[in-house]
Amino acid sequence: MAMYPSWSYSQSRAQTFDECLRKYYYHYYGSHNGWNPAQGSEEQVTLYRLKQLSNLYILFGNITHQMCESVIRGWMEKGAIPRPAYLETAMKNMLNNSYKESLHRELWQQNPKNRIMLAEIYYDDEVLSERIARIKERQHAVVHNLYRTAVWRELQQGEARIVEVEKWDTMLLYETKVYVKMDLLYRRANGDMVIVDWKTGKEGDFSDQLFLYASYVQEHYQLPLEKIEVRVEYLMTGEHEMYRPVQEDIDKVVRNVGRYIEEMKSCLDDDYYNRPKQESFFTPMPSRRACGDCNFREVCKYRAV
Repeated sequence: MAMYPSWSYSQSRAQTFDECLRKYYYHYYGSHNGWNPAQGSEEQVTLYRLKQLSNLYILFGNITHQMCESVIRGWMEKGAIPRPAYLETAMKNMLNNSYKESLHRELWQQNPKNRIMLAEIYYDDEVLSERIARIKERQHAVVHNLYRTAVWRELQQGEARIVEVEKWDTMLLYETKVYVKMDLLYRRANGDMVIVDWKTGKEGDFSDQLFLYASYVQEHYQLPLEKIEVRVEYLMTGEHEMYRPVQEDIDKVVRNVGRYIEEMKSCLDDDYYNRPKQESFFTPMPSRRACGDCNFREVCKYRAV
């Protein structure tokens, strides 16, 4: 059993680093080896469990991505198109099952990685009922807007060939493994490649991560940037954003990743082993917004209330 976690970079890691350094420590270091109660300390086991908590918005986003993947793969492999009503029912059942699973705390504690526990239920949050009502309203929209996207029209009309669907890969930047997982990548008849990102949140949620994906496609598929398009599909509203990245965009995001890597490594006593400094070095950054939904509020005495 490794004493320290392996080193890598991802956008979610950078977001946690910005949000709160103590949360960053709990998530990426304090929870390490907590999956094994026989060998991990009580603190490691507790932090590992809390790290696995989900919430209704994350759950809904994950289920929506699963729906999109299922529709795309079904079309790619069988030419079949599920009816919207079927997809809505499937999503509803998945959400209901996750809610019911979250009611069994002891079973989750025994296997937190492979069972669902919603933070709203774990912490008995007052926002639970409000969020359930909001998610119910969103189910219909995301299903119907998927079939209205220009992406879906291109695929259905045979104007494009699917290249990747939810495929994990990595690229190397600053001697660091950077994770890549595009929701969808397809190639048009003219040779252009389109990177698709499904969004279930607010519009304007474009992320620099998509420029990293463009860099990956440029390198992995030996394609010039002018042949790469990035599309963000906002399934809640049916709107979209489209970008043709230029080298300046790529260079900017690569420099930004380099800055994050440098700052993250400054929190280490040994960057070869990825051994962190003491927990006290990771300064808590309490705020009502961040602390209100933080998985680790059970153990953090600095949380804003």
